[in-house]
Amino acid sequence: MNVKLTGIAIAALAAALALACWPAADTANPDGAAAVAAGAASASQGRSLAAYFSIDAAPVPGAPPVAVTLVQRLERLAASGKPEDAYAAYQLLDDCIAFGQEGRLPALEFELGREMTAEEKAAQQQLCAGMTQRQRDERLAYLATAARAGVPGAATLFLSEGPFGDRSALRNRPDDPLVQEWKRQAIAQLTAQADEAELSSVSTLMMAYLRDGEVVRKDAPQAYGYLLALRMVYDDILAPGTTNPYQDEYWHWLQNELTPEQQAAAALKAQAIAAKFRQHAGRPAQG
Repeated sequence: MNVKLTGIAIAALAAALALACWPAADTANPDGAAAVAAGAASASQGRSLAAYFSIDAAPVPGAPPVAVTLVQRLERLAASGKPEDAYAAYQLLDDCIAFGQEGRLPALEFELGREMTAEEKAAQQQLCAGMTQRQRDERLAYLATAARAGVPGAATLFLSEGPFGDRSALRNRPDDPLVQEWKRQAIAQLTAQADEAELSSVSTLMMAYLRDGEVVRKDAPQAYGYLLALRMVYDDILAPGTTNPYQDEYWHWLQNELTPEQQAAAALKAQAIAAKFRQHAGRPAQG
């Protein structure tokens, strides 16, 4: 659990869930269809390079685009007071760090399905050139705000960042009260989100409880409960004939570690999570 998850992992999961759960446009209700289309467009723009340079910039025919600085972008996001915008501020700064290390944005390229152009790289370089150490540190506060508020994906990234951005603290200072409190907070946030069927949290907890780690001890009943929840959800969303990666064929060894009573309790927990997922997705409940 001491390897930082990349934005690509979160993006991949979000893309899969979006395909499965995005409400279909209501052709009998043009306003509803327009709202769905607008939502999809805004979701895409939220992580695009174009969005970084167009906030509050009224287009003027024939005029060059007005560049919005990193400070202006962060001030705008912070001023809204919305946890989703706090998460966007974290992503913005984390993108700048990633770009400084790699000269590209792997998560953005994943979403675009292509490599960044030279123009896009130049724009990102211009945006991030003035990033300060204080801003680098503040990104963790933005992430903490989003995780506490239950923004999807934030709890998983909060865990992957490690205590106060120092993942080595889990190994080097395990008895530090601040580190122990951080671990309790990280697991509590993930558990709350998993109970709401936020699948990145469900998957993260399943993997965490499979073995002794730096954050939690092995807990086979917990791991199996989250595994069953993922199996039930993926049974719902996978296309017919697609192999469910969480079926017993691959995980029978984990089931065999549990007593019948523990298996029954895990099944009840999984059913509750799967029911919550169906509720969020607008799918019919299963009897």
